[in-house]
Amino acid sequence: MSWNWLGWLLWLLALVFLGFVIHYIRVHQLMLIAKTGHRFEKGLFLKYVVLLVVALAWLGTMLYFTAFRKVASTSDQVTVSYSYDPLQLTNDNTNDYYYVRANHSGSGDHHVVSYTYWTTTKKVTVGAMNASIADSNDILSSAAVTYPWNESKLRKEDQATSRAFAAKITVRYKNNLINGLGLRANKEADEHTLIRVPAANLIEQAKNGE
Repeated sequence: MSWNWLGWLLWLLALVFLGFVIHYIRVHQLMLIAKTGHRFEKGLFLKYVVLLVVALAWLGTMLYFTAFRKVASTSDQVTVSYSYDPLQLTNDNTNDYYYVRANHSGSGDHHVVSYTYWTTTKKVTVGAMNASIADSNDILSSAAVTYPWNESKLRKEDQATSRAFAAKITVRYKNNLINGLGLRANKEADEHTLIRVPAANLIEQAKNGE
């Protein structure tokens, strides 16, 4: 069972408590005005402040764990898995063979929006935000180097496929209490696909959708 149930429960209680605090302040202010004709009473005001601080601190803590807590791919709060696929040459019925197609935006600065490559069993398209190409002597691209790759396995793949493979790293949150507080338990934290090609001339440049 996922620990996310705890996060949902605490979120619900935090919102209920905030609603209670707002209702409590409203009712007691009306009672104060009705009984004394005054709008301010020091003891009551301090109680309001304490209740609001607790409610906002509770909500702030939940918001931090849910939206703002940064977890590195090397953290003990995540698990890492890898997959490897040899690339297949393709030519799309042309005379130019390539391993990967860089799909560029059809407007603006024509930046790369995705990459398409072929393996022995499937055609794969990945977003450019979660993929990068290494076409030099370095196995890792500048974008991929920040991830905890199994570099000995990458070198073996590099030799076995003549520098033509796709390696995917998937980072997933562990199913524990801390991740459950942020509703992240068992969910994917990050992924990156490293597309390795022997040379830059084996990358086809195309407008998105071609």
